[in-house]
Amino acid sequence: MHAIRYYEYFEDAFLDWLGARGGYDRLRREGADLVVKASGCEHHAPARLGDVLAVESAPARVGTTSLTMTFTVRREGELVAVGTITYVCVRDGVAAPLPGMLTTPP
Repeated sequence: MHAIRYYEYFEDAFLDWLGARGGYDRLRREGADLVVKASGCEHHAPARLGDVLAVESAPARVGTTSLTMTFTVRREGELVAVGTITYVCVRDGVAAPLPGMLTTPP
């Protein structure tokens, strides 16, 4: 699997995590949006065509205006990759406090 593809998995896992909290539509109804500030991925083992991968997502840091998520990719229990993405909450194009849906458990 090409290294860039991991970010597609991270995005899908994040949208699932967000969905458990009301989803992107709820976020937008609250007048907020998220933009990516930083992202990275550490590769621990190769993933190949046909591999079944599991991605776990969890908040690593919740700030006032930003949220950093960690994405752990495994194949049959073996660590394949760990990614991080920091999202900044914006309203009207400027950083804004995170809405409660992102700071409290579902």
